[in-house]
Amino acid sequence: MPTLCTKFVPPLEPLGMLDRARLRTLASEVARHRLTVIQAPAGYGKTTLMAQWHDELASGGATVGWLTLTARENSASALIGSIAAMLSRIPGLGDELCPFAAHQSFLNADALMVQVIERLSAHAEPVFLFFDDVHALDAEAAVALGDFVAHAPGQVHVAFGARDTRHIELAAMRAYGQLYEIGYAQLSFTIAEASALLLGAGAPGLTDTEVAALVGKTEGWVTGLKLALLGMAKSPDPSAFVVAFSGRRRAIADYFEEDVFAGQRPDVQRFLLETAVLERLTPRLCEAMTGAAGAGTMLRALEEHGLFIVQMDDEGASFRYHSLFAEFLRRKLAETEPGAVARFHRRAAAWFAGEGQVVEALEHALQARDDAMLVDLLERNADELTFKGKIGIIAQFAAGLTAEALARAPRTVLAIAWLKTRSRNTAEAERLLAIARAHVAELRAGDAGDPDAIAALEHTIRHRAMVIAAARDEPARVEEECNSLIQIFGTQRPYLTCTVYGQLAAARREQFRFDGLEKLYAQARMLADESGYRFAKIALQASVGLSLLAAGRTEAAATALEQGLAESARWAGPKSGLGALVALPLADLRYEANDLDAARRLVDDHLPVSREICFVDQLQAGHVVRARLHASAGDMAGARRALDEAMEVAHEGDLERLRLAVIHEQVRLLLRNGQPEAALQHAAAAKLPDKPDGLGPAGNATSRDDLRAAIWVRIAMSRDQMAEALALAKQWRAFCASRGARRAGIRWNILAAQILMINGDPRAAQRLMREAIALASNANVVRSFLDEGTAVLTILTEAYGDALESQHPTDLFARHVLDAFRSRRTAPVVAVVPGDEGLYGRLSGKELEILTLVGCGMRNREIGNRLGLSEGSVKWYMQQVYDKVGIRRRSQAVERARQFGLIA
Repeated sequence: MPTLCTKFVPPLEPLGMLDRARLRTLASEVARHRLTVIQAPAGYGKTTLMAQWHDELASGGATVGWLTLTARENSASALIGSIAAMLSRIPGLGDELCPFAAHQSFLNADALMVQVIERLSAHAEPVFLFFDDVHALDAEAAVALGDFVAHAPGQVHVAFGARDTRHIELAAMRAYGQLYEIGYAQLSFTIAEASALLLGAGAPGLTDTEVAALVGKTEGWVTGLKLALLGMAKSPDPSAFVVAFSGRRRAIADYFEEDVFAGQRPDVQRFLLETAVLERLTPRLCEAMTGAAGAGTMLRALEEHGLFIVQMDDEGASFRYHSLFAEFLRRKLAETEPGAVARFHRRAAAWFAGEGQVVEALEHALQARDDAMLVDLLERNADELTFKGKIGIIAQFAAGLTAEALARAPRTVLAIAWLKTRSRNTAEAERLLAIARAHVAELRAGDAGDPDAIAALEHTIRHRAMVIAAARDEPARVEEECNSLIQIFGTQRPYLTCTVYGQLAAARREQFRFDGLEKLYAQARMLADESGYRFAKIALQASVGLSLLAAGRTEAAATALEQGLAESARWAGPKSGLGALVALPLADLRYEANDLDAARRLVDDHLPVSREICFVDQLQAGHVVRARLHASAGDMAGARRALDEAMEVAHEGDLERLRLAVIHEQVRLLLRNGQPEAALQHAAAAKLPDKPDGLGPAGNATSRDDLRAAIWVRIAMSRDQMAEALALAKQWRAFCASRGARRAGIRWNILAAQILMINGDPRAAQRLMREAIALASNANVVRSFLDEGTAVLTILTEAYGDALESQHPTDLFARHVLDAFRSRRTAPVVAVVPGDEGLYGRLSGKELEILTLVGCGMRNREIGNRLGLSEGSVKWYMQQVYDKVGIRRRSQAVERARQFGLIA
C-alpha cells in the first residue's frame, strides 16, 4: 500500500507556530528520557509542540524523524513498515529499509523490527523520533510501537502525541524514571500566550480583559482559539464575537455548524458532505463522488477560504480536510442523512475499483461495512492480487468477513489457502479448500453459473491441493498432480502453469530425476514471461535453482538463484521471507564453494524469516548450512544449538526430510568429534534397521531414503561394519551416477573411499576419491571434502601425489581442494578443549586405546590383531586422532597426548 510522504514531516501550521518558551524549553526533557508522552484531547496543540521541538532539534544538527500515524497502521507489520519508511528518509540511517514501505505483502514484523533496531544501534549520535496521533493505532499496532520503544537503543529518544494511550504500556517506564509526561493542563494556553497568538495572526486588537475572556471560554484550547480567530476575521464586532463565543466542545461544534458550514452556499455544503469520507481529495475523485464537474475549482476555492483543507502536494492536485473538520462533516452527514456515510464509501469504492486502485477500493468497501461489495471486489481481483504477490492484502480485507460471506467467495478462500500453505499451515489450508469445494458442489447441484467458470474453480482447487502436498513433502503425489494440471492449464493460465512447472521440478528432484530439466525450465520461463507477472519467476527460480544445484550445474544454479534474490528484493525488500526462497539454497551453494562469508550473510539475513514462506528444501539448506558454519569456526556448541532449533522446526511442521537431514548432520559431527555413543543415540531417532536390508536405492527412491542410508553407513563405519557399509555406499554411488544426482554422488564417493581406506585398500580409495573430484570440479564442491576431515585429506594427497604439476582441470581442482585443507583458519573439528591449547575435540575410548598401543611401539597390524580390528580400521582411527590433536605424525601425536595427560 503506498505511503503518503506527508506522514514523515510535521504538518505545516497555517497560522504560524507561537514560540511558547515555557514549553519549548521542555525539549531538553526529551533528551533526558527514553519516552516523552504528550497526552490531551484533540486540538490542544500536541502536534504543534512536537513540531516545534522537532524543528529546534533539527536546526541544532540533531538526527530527527517524524511519523504521523493513521488507521492504516492497523497491524504490527504495517506499523513497523511505516517506521522503516520514516527512517529511510533520514540520510544514512535507514536507506536499506525503504523498499518495505512500498511492498508489505511479505513483510515480517519481527524480522523488520530487528533490522530497524540494528540500524538505530549502529548510529552513535542521539536520535529523536516523533510519533503523532498514536491514538489512531489499534491494540496490535500499539503493542508493537511499545515494543519498539522498549527495545530501541539508549541513544534513541521518542515522543508520542496522543489523545489517549490505553493500549501503550507505560507503567514500567514510569516506575524507572524513563518516562516524561505532559498533559492538557500544561498545554492549555495562558492569557499571555493567547494574546501573542492572536496578535501574531493579525487579529483585531483585543483588551487584556477580552483576551482573558476568550481564554476562559476556550479553556486554553488552542483549536478553540484559532476557530475564534477565524470567526473574528469575518465579524464586524470582534469584542461582541468574544462575548458570544463558547469555549465548550459543543460550542465548537456549533461554530462549525452555524458559522462555517451554514455560511457556505448550498453547492459548497453539498460538496463538503459528499466528499467527507475521503482521506485524499483529487478533482476527478471528487467529481465522481458529487456527480458534478468543476471539483478542481471548488478545492482551490476551499483552500483560499481557509475552510480547513490542506494541500498535500506542490501542484495543488491533492488535498485533505483538517481531521477535526472532516470528523465534523462525517458526523453532520450521518445526522442529516442516515445511511449516507456507507453510501458514499461504496461510491468511492466503485471509483477506485474502476481506476484499478484495488486496495483503496477494498478499504472503502470495508468502511461501508458492505460484505457483499467487499466479497465482489475480492472475488474480481483475487487472481490479480495473487499473481502480483499480494495475497497478504486479500487475507487482510477478508479477515472481517463472516463465515457466510466467505462461503460465497471461493477465489478469495483459495488465495488465502495458498498463503496458509506458504507458511506451512496446511491444516488451515485444507479447511479453506473444503469451503471452496462445498461452494462448487452447490453450484453444480443447482445447475447455476457458468460451466467454464465452475471448471476453472475446480482446477484451481486441484492446484491448491497440489501445493499443499508439496508443503507436506509428498513428491510422488505432487508429480502426478503436476502432470495432470499441465494438461489442464496448458497456456491458458500461464501464471499457474509456471508454478506447476516449478513444483514439478521440485518433485522430480526429490525423486532423483533430473532428465529434461533444461526443457522444463525453458517452458516455465516462457510461461512466466507470457503471464506478465514477474513475481511468478521468484518461486520458479528457487525450485529450478535447487534442481540445478543437486544435478551439479552450479553455475546455472547460481544464476537462477541470484536473479530470484534480486527479484525478491524488488518485491519485498532485502532480508524477507520471500527472499529466503532463493537465498537459503544460494547459501548452500556458497558454502559448498567455501565462500563462508557469503554463506553466513545469506543465512543470517534470511533464516530468521524462513518460516514465513519457505518449504523443506529451503529449511534444510538454511539450517544445515548454519550448523556447518558454526562447526567450521570451531563452535561445537553453536552447531548443536543450530541443529536443535532445526529439529524443532522439523517436528512443528512434521517435516520428515528435514528431521533426517538434522539427524545425519548430528551423527556426522558427533563421530568426527569422537563421540560414537552420542552419535548412536541420535541415529536411533531415525529408526534404522540393524542390517542394511531395505536401505538400498529402489526405483522410486527419494532423498529421504538417501539420508537414511547415509546415517546407517556412518554408524556402521563407527562399529567396524565395513563390508556392509561399503556395499550400501556403492549401491547409492551407482544409483546417483545413473540418475545424474552429482551432489549426492560426490558424498557417496567420499564415504566409499573412506571405507576402502579403512579396509586397507588405498588404491581403490584413491580411485573413488578421484571420481569424487571429477564430479566436484564442474560443480565447484569443496566443503564436502573439507568437512569430512583429514582422513579425506590423506586419501586426496596420496591420490594426486603424481599430478600436482598437471594442468588438467580436474587435477587443478584437486589442488584447489588440497589448498583449502591447508588454509583452513581453524581446526577441522569443532571445539578446542578449554585449557588445552592445541587439542581439538574429545578422543573416544577406542582412539585412546589405539594411541596407547602406538605409544608402546606397536604397528597398525599388531594393534588390529590385539583389538580385533582390520589394519585399515586402525589407520582410519589414527586419522581421527590426528584431527583432534592437531599433529600429522604418530610419534608427535603420542607425545602431544601425553602432554595433556590423556595417555600414560
